[in-house]
Amino acid sequence: MKGRTRGELRVNEAKSAVDYAHRRTFLGFSFWYSSGGAVMVRVAPNAMDAMKRRTRQLTSRVGGRSMQSVVFELSRYLRGWKAYFRLAETRGVFEALDKWIRRRLRAV
Repeated sequence: MKGRTRGELRVNEAKSAVDYAHRRTFLGFSFWYSSGGAVMVRVAPNAMDAMKRRTRQLTSRVGGRSMQSVVFELSRYLRGWKAYFRLAETRGVFEALDKWIRRRLRAV
C-alpha cells in the first residue's frame, strides 16, 4: 500500500454509479421490467455483441477448417457461454440466437 493510508479505497468513477437497475450492467447481465412490473435478468447488450463476434470468428468461411473442428470449437465456447448466462430470463432471445448460430453453421 504505497502512499495510501489504511482503509483508503480508489474508486473507478467510470464503473461506479448510483442509478436504476435497468440502466446499469453487472458482470455481463442487465435488467428489465416485465409486463407485471417485476425486475427480470437478461444478457447485457455488450456481452451479446461479444458472443456474436466470437461466433462469427469461429464460423468464418475462410478458415480452411473441417466442419467437425468448427462444430467442436463452437460447441465448447457456447456451452460455457450458456452456463454462465443461464440466469437470464429471455427465452425468445436465446431462441433467436439459436436460429442465427444454425444459419452461420450452414454457411460454413
